[in-house]
Amino acid sequence: MKNFQAFLTATATTGKITLGGAATSTAFASAITVGVFNDALENAYLNGGNPEQCYVSPRVKRQISLFTATNQNRNIAAVDKKLVAAMDLYESDFGLIQIVLDRWIPQATNTGTATASASDTQGNMFFLERAKNRLAWLRPVQHTLVGKRGDSVAGLVIGEVTLEMLNPAASFRVSGVNNRSTSLGD
Repeated sequence: MKNFQAFLTATATTGKITLGGAATSTAFASAITVGVFNDALENAYLNGGNPEQCYVSPRVKRQISLFTATNQNRNIAAVDKKLVAAMDLYESDFGLIQIVLDRWIPQATNTGTATASASDTQGNMFFLERAKNRLAWLRPVQHTLVGKRGDSVAGLVIGEVTLEMLNPAASFRVSGVNNRSTSLGD
């Protein structure tokens, strides 16, 4: 079974945005900005996709939570005594995107700030349209009883499944994401 990222390895790259095709471009470590995020969504739209989820590492999630619009107001109820500083949904010109925190998304290991001289380009964000990806089953998962051994019962769990991408160009990743941002205070 090929994983989601493996489908995106032979891809066309536009700046730091990787799409389903074949070419290369210079990738350098950069903090995620609203502009880069929207460029990725526009590229998906132009390739027939309408992603509804974005999977990110913990540090990138923190960078996205810092997205702000000019003259943005926040109403905080005094009885709640809490300020919400996280962003779980992002509404863009290309639709509503759910930001999903995932500990298995590759994250940069650099310790510098987000500059062109930062060299770690391991950070990634993955955009997914669920309708364009599915599990393809050859054999559904089932349990087969093998036999009894004393007080225990032995069995096998057998199934065959793979990931099927119906339009690889509609799902994509942003690569070269820096682990640090000067606006995070580190």
